[in-house]
Amino acid sequence: MKELLEKYRATYEKLEPAIKENTEKYRKGNFKLRLTDKTGAPLRNADITVTQKSHKFDFGCNGLMLGQLGEKNEIYEQEFAKLFQLVTTTFCWSITETEPGKFRFEEGSEEIFRRPPADRVLKFAQKYGLKAKGQPLLADSWYPKWASREVETLKKQYVNYFAEVAKRYDGKYYMFDVTNESNFCLERTPDFPLLKMGKTEYVKWALKEAQKLFGSKTKLERNEASEVNAGKDADFYFAENKEILAEGIRLDTIGLQFHFFNEGAAKHHLNNEYLALEEIYGKYLKYCELGIPMYISEVTIPSRFSGLTREQGEQIQAEMIEKLYRLWFSVPNMAGIIYWNFKDGPAWNDEGDCLGCLLDTALCEKPSYQVLYQLIRREWNTELTLKTDEKGEASFRGYYGTYDILVDGESCEVDFIGEGQEDIMIEA
Repeated sequence: MKELLEKYRATYEKLEPAIKENTEKYRKGNFKLRLTDKTGAPLRNADITVTQKSHKFDFGCNGLMLGQLGEKNEIYEQEFAKLFQLVTTTFCWSITETEPGKFRFEEGSEEIFRRPPADRVLKFAQKYGLKAKGQPLLADSWYPKWASREVETLKKQYVNYFAEVAKRYDGKYYMFDVTNESNFCLERTPDFPLLKMGKTEYVKWALKEAQKLFGSKTKLERNEASEVNAGKDADFYFAENKEILAEGIRLDTIGLQFHFFNEGAAKHHLNNEYLALEEIYGKYLKYCELGIPMYISEVTIPSRFSGLTREQGEQIQAEMIEKLYRLWFSVPNMAGIIYWNFKDGPAWNDEGDCLGCLLDTALCEKPSYQVLYQLIRREWNTELTLKTDEKGEASFRGYYGTYDILVDGESCEVDFIGEGQEDIMIEA
């Protein structure tokens, strides 16, 4: 393992100059504050405190254990909100409409492990000022047993489901995955009826139907499995999305999963044999040519490695996460990173076996959590004090996001999300 880590570090060091340059170029901007008193005169020599509250870039995680941890629910929520600004949950059809017309949207609905009602997740997001994302509306392995196996009838049922979700959550949930892992459903569920339309065609159909129902305040994404980060699968995903956009179909963003659910995959990554750093970085830059944002939509990095102690495994997880997040954060069109499971313990199938979470089973912060906290809330966060000049102006360079500006005891909130100037009126 030591040799693998040394090789990994050497590979990262080759990319580090470009990562640092792009982070500075694409994640920060030059801002000017112009302050006046209530008469419009410049507010000279005023002391200003600039504090970044949140990022334009979406750092998030799934909240699939919300409300399912008994007396530890509050700890889970606080640890989540301390680090992240986006929470995602599943809208898989089979567990959301368990019977025709019976939806599990409301609090008090049937409790299903790792499938909290959507209202609960939205309430949590509103409580802490987070964005909420839904995943996915259409997934081949998550359509109900009661649904039709006849294509045209199934399409109508899907549209009805899309409509119910849109009616309740359009403009409230920030984003929805419309489709999930369509490029791999032929191998997984070859009997999925919509495959008769063709893989690409059913994605186009779903996006077209979704765009009729969801307004511009809700982003529409398609989500794909980890393989699209590299190799021929990345080339196909790029070409497919380019075709979709060329046809004028609304596709607001694309998602790329990044899961290592076992130590074997992680070791291959460290050895530059699977999703190698140099290759994925090149593919991300290629994806930027699509001209739309992209997300690393699901992330799992293990901390369990055979032959290593728990502490050693957790340190390896933390180092991998740090390097990957630095790389992802530097990609020009990257709009966010969503870690997958937050707390170690049972999860879907065997994905919990790798201990790939940021909190341990006791909800204590692992080194990976602390690494992300230092990046998101410290290194990539702007806090400073300024003084206005004779024109009542003060300039600074900072990370894009939402700021609190405090002047002589008066505060206001300002969004710095692009190059520009903010004129802030202060009644002295």
